[in-house]
Amino acid sequence: MLLLSYPQRLFLVVTAYLALYVLATNVSWALRTPRPGRWGRTGESVRLWGNRLHLGGIIRLAYYLGVPYVILTWGWSSPLDLGLADLDWVRGVGQSVGLTAGSLALLGLIWWQYVRNVGEQPAMPQACSLGQPWGWVFVLRQAIFLEAAWALCRSPMLLLAGPYLGVYLGLGAVAVAALLNARVRHALGAPGEREEAVLTASLAVATSTQYVFVHNLWLCIAMHFFLRMLILQLVCWSARHRRPEHAGKEAS
Repeated sequence: MLLLSYPQRLFLVVTAYLALYVLATNVSWALRTPRPGRWGRTGESVRLWGNRLHLGGIIRLAYYLGVPYVILTWGWSSPLDLGLADLDWVRGVGQSVGLTAGSLALLGLIWWQYVRNVGEQPAMPQACSLGQPWGWVFVLRQAIFLEAAWALCRSPMLLLAGPYLGVYLGLGAVAVAALLNARVRHALGAPGEREEAVLTASLAVATSTQYVFVHNLWLCIAMHFFLRMLILQLVCWSARHRRPEHAGKEAS
C-alpha cells in the first residue's frame, strides 16, 4: 500500500468498500429464509437478536458513514475529494437551486405520468413510512447514507479520470455493485420495490450531475432529500386519491 500513489491506493480502498457491499448483501439475501438443522437455528437466533438490538441499522451506519470517516481520518482520502472542503457556497447554492428545479421538473413529470398510468400497485415501502411520526427523518437518513457512500466511490475516479468523466465513472461503479446485489435484482422485478430502486437510481444521476458543477456533498444531500421527499409525497397523494375511486368502481 505504501508503494502505491495516492489515487491508486484510494481506488483499491473503494474497490474493497464496494466488494464488501456486494459480499455482505448477497450473504444476507442467501440467509433470508430459515434453514433446517443446527446452523439454521443459529441463524434464526442471530436474526432474532439482531432485530431486537437494531443491528441492521447499526451496521448500515457503520458502513455508510463509519467507513468513509475512518478512511478520511487515516488519510486515505481527502475532504476535497469527497466534496467537503474548498466549498463556494454562494455560487454553489445558486447553481444547486437551478439544477434542483430542473431535476424536479423532469422527475416530477415522469413520476406524475407514472402514477397516473400504473393503476393499482403496491405502495413504495419508503412512501408508506412517511405516514409515521418523524417519517421524514428516515428519508433524510437515506439521503445522507447514500450520498456519503457515492461521494467516497467517485473520489478515486475524480483523480484518475478528471472532475467530469470521473463523476460518471464513479456512478457506473456504484451501479455495477448494485446490480451484483441479489436483493436489488429481486426488487427490480417486484412491484413497489422496483419503483423505489428506480427512484434511487434517478436521484443518483441527478445528484451526480449536480456534483459536476458544485463539488459540494452537503448540497447533494440537500438535493437528494428534497427531490425524494417530493416524489414520495406525490406517490402518497396519488395512492390516497386512487383508493376512493377504486373502491367506487368495485361497488358499482
